[in-house]
Amino acid sequence: MGYGMGVFNDLLKYRWLMFWVMGGIYFLACLHRISPTVIARDLVFEFGADATALGLMSSSYFYLYAAVQPPVGVLSDTLGPRRVITIFTLIACVGAVIFGSALNMTMATVGRAFIGMGVGGIFVPGVKILSKWYRQREFAGVTGIFLATGNAGNLAASLPLTYLVLLLGWRMSSFAIGAVTFFLAIISWGVLRDNPEDKGWPPIEVGANQSSLAKGDLPGDIRTRKRLRIVFSKPGFWMVTISTFFFGGPAVTFQGLWAVPYLMDIHGYNRLQAGGLLMMLPLGFVIGAPTFGFLADKVALGRKGVLLCSLGLGLICWAFFLLSGGSPGSLLLGPLFLIMGACGGGSLSLYMTITKELFPPWLTGTALGLMNPAAFLSTALFQPFTGFLMDKVGRSGAVYPLEAYYNVFIVIFISMAIGFVSIIPLTIPQTRPQHIF
Repeated sequence: MGYGMGVFNDLLKYRWLMFWVMGGIYFLACLHRISPTVIARDLVFEFGADATALGLMSSSYFYLYAAVQPPVGVLSDTLGPRRVITIFTLIACVGAVIFGSALNMTMATVGRAFIGMGVGGIFVPGVKILSKWYRQREFAGVTGIFLATGNAGNLAASLPLTYLVLLLGWRMSSFAIGAVTFFLAIISWGVLRDNPEDKGWPPIEVGANQSSLAKGDLPGDIRTRKRLRIVFSKPGFWMVTISTFFFGGPAVTFQGLWAVPYLMDIHGYNRLQAGGLLMMLPLGFVIGAPTFGFLADKVALGRKGVLLCSLGLGLICWAFFLLSGGSPGSLLLGPLFLIMGACGGGSLSLYMTITKELFPPWLTGTALGLMNPAAFLSTALFQPFTGFLMDKVGRSGAVYPLEAYYNVFIVIFISMAIGFVSIIPLTIPQTRPQHIF
């Protein structure tokens, strides 16, 4: 009892309580992101959905997620992050209920869109709260843990979600996730606070988490339109954004939609085996993000060189799929998935770091906000496009042949090659490396 009350009376303990509330919501956001691959076959049997319909349904999450990023940033500054997180978490709850109640693929797509809209309002305001409750020297580390919590949701969207679907069915699983989401929305309103002053505590640190520039050094006449013009006029911004678009979207498309059907259709795994193997991708992501970031800080290659190594290693993995005719040996699948996930995590970390270093501190928020939706928009386009390619080949019942998946692998390889090439001309200012999570 004393310890519990101590949490609410001790700033340093209370901020961790808030962290885990936000972490739980972000966990569910990432779980939703990858979940269609586990239930794809269920939707085929339930609604007679083809790959194009599955791609459109899954992509609606990413369209809405990307679309709400700019307004969520504005709302976090005006309404406050506590209100934004609570409201958008409730929207995600509504989406989960609609999805579980779906009578057809159209209704399922609407539910998925609501989910994407809802979970799109979690990360940005969550980071804003962290910036107010943690000291400057703590901020990068705690943000890294926040991202790792989300990727634990990606892990849960593989084998654990597979077990849940087998136990409850896909509809009841959606309702159960919706119920947890609703509970966390209520908890977030009761627990989250925008800053320590809302609890009667002093600021965690004077000038904490502000730009490295003094306020007087900030340009006071920079309007939003001019900020956008400055960012868009920077060639390096476009190189990073194009690379993010062509590398990130295909990777998430495979992990979030086609990985489990591929393992079941081509390699003969059952759902549990496929879900277990799928866990190697997010596990690799969790390992790769800090590992590649550490290397970028330490080795002579620098940010760009390590990023090219990460992208190149990912390309080599996909080359195995092409050279093997689309079906590398079963013993290779686990290591390939692990390395592919690590390259995805490493590249994301470095994309964010490089973008930050391309701009002065007073522009990094704008630049990152404009670059961040690229991978989500790419995923929203790639999922229905790859579904269309598979339907051009056709299926036998609910099973797609190797040729259908091979066509998808070709598109993924070409797209990632474009992402690799677009980084080659990039010039990064010679600044002291700053690792971003």
